[in-house]
Amino acid sequence: MKNIITIDTGTTNTRVVLWQHGDVTAMAKQPVGVRDTAITGSKTKLKQAIKLCIDSVLAEQQITSTENIIAVASGMITSNLGLVEIPHLTAPVGLSDLADGMQSVTIPDVFDQPIWFIPGVKNNDRDISPETIPNMDVVRGEEVEAIGAIKALGIDGPALIILPGSHTKMMKINEHGEIVGSITSMTGELLDLLTKESILADSVESQFVDQLDRNSLVLGARTAKENGLGRTAFIVRLLGMYSDFTRNQRANYLLGAVLENDIHALVNTKAFSLEADEPIVILGKPGLRDALKILIQADDNLTENVITKEIANLAGRGAIEIAEQRQIFELTGGK
Repeated sequence: MKNIITIDTGTTNTRVVLWQHGDVTAMAKQPVGVRDTAITGSKTKLKQAIKLCIDSVLAEQQITSTENIIAVASGMITSNLGLVEIPHLTAPVGLSDLADGMQSVTIPDVFDQPIWFIPGVKNNDRDISPETIPNMDVVRGEEVEAIGAIKALGIDGPALIILPGSHTKMMKINEHGEIVGSITSMTGELLDLLTKESILADSVESQFVDQLDRNSLVLGARTAKENGLGRTAFIVRLLGMYSDFTRNQRANYLLGAVLENDIHALVNTKAFSLEADEPIVILGKPGLRDALKILIQADDNLTENVITKEIANLAGRGAIEIAEQRQIFELTGGK
């Protein structure tokens, strides 16, 4: 198989991975994403960052000819702020739909070979109004990670895949391996703002949890469920004034309060249905991932069948699987 480059561009970062014979042989990352396009009104910085990453991984493996390179891109790179805007596909969307929706475009000032762009996915809500807008959602990039996870973990049948982060994505997968709907929350951003940019910075010393404390985490979530996030967030300050809670316990309490928003959204969403016995798969690094597992298992409305996993280069794995479905490597003589 030809050498493959996968490009994953988000809001704030771009990551490029070189794959040779199915293995990762080089990686490069730049702190540039579509936010830079939004700020500057120009795609120049984004193009330069992607080109720099591509040149870096090729140079690392001493590859001078790009003739045998296949490039596949996913994420916010296909938004209006990215390199090539591709409309979202409407759920339900599976592997073959994403493969059929790929578009090949050559952008000479980025890469001298065609880049195959993978579209994002949006919920199927034909009657959108201010009242029904909570049923709508969009993903760009996470759909590729979901495809990669389905194969890597052998997910068979209905399941929920959660990708925690600055914007946490929760995607329902049906028995056919299709994404039928998603919901997004700004969990990570909210936690970051409260921890570093609010009056609580003093109470938690502008730091996140050192290690998970289950009791403090669950107490914060339960308090937020009963009193709301705003009130519970201020209670973190009161805990510093009137209790013997340590800094780490206060940080766990705040984390639980913020994550309760995700639990509430999951239990109450109408974007998709979630049966009590369906497994929930939470992917990513420890921290938000493991905290979410604790809170999901502690909620009477949700299953205890929660699987946590960290899969390296998940976006790249999913992108390659979609490209294989499209038979790009065969079409270009890549065998």
